[in-house]
Amino acid sequence: MSDPLERICGNCNSFFPDTFAPTENGICLADEAFEPYLDDLLDSGDFSGCQLLIEVKKIHQEREACSRYDEVEMVELPPNAALEDLVDNLLEQKLKDEPPLDPGYSFQHNSFAWLLEHDERLKKLRQKYKKCSAEERRMAADFEYHTSSADQLFYDTIGQPMQPAAIPGEAVALAIDPNYAPALLTVGTHEYILGRTEEAMHLLLDLFNLPENTEDLFIIINKAASFLLERQDTSMAMKLYSSASEKFPNEHAFQDGIAYCLKR
Repeated sequence: MSDPLERICGNCNSFFPDTFAPTENGICLADEAFEPYLDDLLDSGDFSGCQLLIEVKKIHQEREACSRYDEVEMVELPPNAALEDLVDNLLEQKLKDEPPLDPGYSFQHNSFAWLLEHDERLKKLRQKYKKCSAEERRMAADFEYHTSSADQLFYDTIGQPMQPAAIPGEAVALAIDPNYAPALLTVGTHEYILGRTEEAMHLLLDLFNLPENTEDLFIIINKAASFLLERQDTSMAMKLYSSASEKFPNEHAFQDGIAYCLKR
């Protein structure tokens, strides 16, 4: 039996690195402030929605642990050769399961709106699910969206490059359900990163056409505005905060966002 570990934050199950780059800092997942972001942090390693919060709350791994300390369990790894064989077998099986690259067009070079009009697969999906109920569309889109994230996480874990998809799963999810909020956010921000600002804003502003009781809509809109602020695009962030303030007049976070933009 191994000796107990030093009682520090870095040896606690709730300690989570504040970045995937080498770091000695992290956050405490037991902190209730991070509860709205746990799915993004743990499922897809997405820090974008809470970067400001991380800056405020981050702690050093050598910090003395608090009363909620839950020591990590040390797992005995198999010998190096056996571990390498295990990873190789998993990768080989994963590659066998991968479908071939989409024969249509590439999202990297074409906007989602253009693909929806020209790519046969996306057109057929939109027509097929248009006949389904809203719940069936949401479930199908949710499955496609999270399958893509799970695949990326697998390849990141084993340190291998993921086979590129001509059209990412998030875009496929949005073709299935044009009202699927997580895909509107992800595809919209990807459009922005690829330099298609007009298409990006069209998708992000579509969030305000969704019903107010849409799951996590408040958080998703806040992530979209935070994304724009991180890229110093104050004017576009202001559009989102202003629209959000009209849709959610009792949410002070959006009023604070407007005030922040006016100061920039």
